[in-house]
Amino acid sequence: MSENRSTVSKLLKTKSFKLIFMKKNNRIMLVVLVALLVVSAIVFFTRYEFSRELVDGKEKLKVSRKNSSLKVLRDFAVQDTTAVDKIFLVDKDNNQILLEREDSHWLVNKNANAREDLVNILLETIRRVEVYSPVPKTRQDYVIRDLSSNGIKCEIYQKGEKVKTYYVGGVTQDNLGTYMLLENSAEPFVVSMPGFSGYLTTRYNTSEKEWISKRVYSYSFDQVASVEVEYPNEPSQSYKIINQGNNQFELIRLDNKLPVEHFDTVRVKQQLGRFKKVGFEFFVPEKFKTHRIDSVRQYTPIYRFNVTDVSGNSRELLCYTRPNKNKLKDDEGIPYENDIERLYAVFDDEMVVMQYYTTDMLTMRLNYFLE
Repeated sequence: MSENRSTVSKLLKTKSFKLIFMKKNNRIMLVVLVALLVVSAIVFFTRYEFSRELVDGKEKLKVSRKNSSLKVLRDFAVQDTTAVDKIFLVDKDNNQILLEREDSHWLVNKNANAREDLVNILLETIRRVEVYSPVPKTRQDYVIRDLSSNGIKCEIYQKGEKVKTYYVGGVTQDNLGTYMLLENSAEPFVVSMPGFSGYLTTRYNTSEKEWISKRVYSYSFDQVASVEVEYPNEPSQSYKIINQGNNQFELIRLDNKLPVEHFDTVRVKQQLGRFKKVGFEFFVPEKFKTHRIDSVRQYTPIYRFNVTDVSGNSRELLCYTRPNKNKLKDDEGIPYENDIERLYAVFDDEMVVMQYYTTDMLTMRLNYFLE
């Protein structure tokens, strides 16, 4: 009898254990099933999207595969460029361009005014750039390697905070797209700009000379404290204008340092205003610059300008004749000795080529102001 009870007891314990084991297995399976459902849902909603469409006059729900990756991998644009105050560009050779907004203008690498046209083009690109298509899977590894070795890194800041970083690569085979890769993304894209046919790489230029403003002088009338115009070969026509404010001016001869008592104040005022936009055509290439500066300084400049602003900063511009490189000829077919269209100019240890068309507007002689 006792043996039967023991057998029954063992049997009950075994069944109870099996029930407990089965319950634990069911719980584990349930947890695994729920986890699989969650992962499946995430994958589904990542790859597919819902939309509504009319079929035979009735609105139906449509499920379609998404054409692109996650937005965080493809969102290159910065919409509010009015808040952008710094852009940093660097290429594989460590050529660096730092553009910083300062009041109403931009600086390049902290030491020169930036070209307004190029800055505006870059800002437009930053605002409007968008994904044109994914890079085919078969080319992704190649494009990523090329971006990492040859790409241009672009960092964009708003109010001092970095808001976007991406890498700019080369052009696609059809010349209509540009490869780009967002920082911390494993997937590059072909990007473009609506309404623009071509590639965008050149807009992220890392040549400092290209970014520097091609203006020698860029002063509003109220910013000019004084202007000197000197003709080394005509000392009697050299002068200095001092802006005393409130439409009061002083005109001084440079040959004897004496003030002129009677002069045309309207013409003097106009002369100060001519230094608002004084530009040059191009920089003399770096490899020729030192030699040519040393060469022209052996000669007397044809004229010299020196403008001082209200903060006491001065910039001197020395102008020299330029050889007749284009072999321009007079009406009788005889080549001119010097270039009649362009001249050399030196300022801030830079050498540039200017047009006489530009300097002629500044070269008013002293007699022009005398009443």
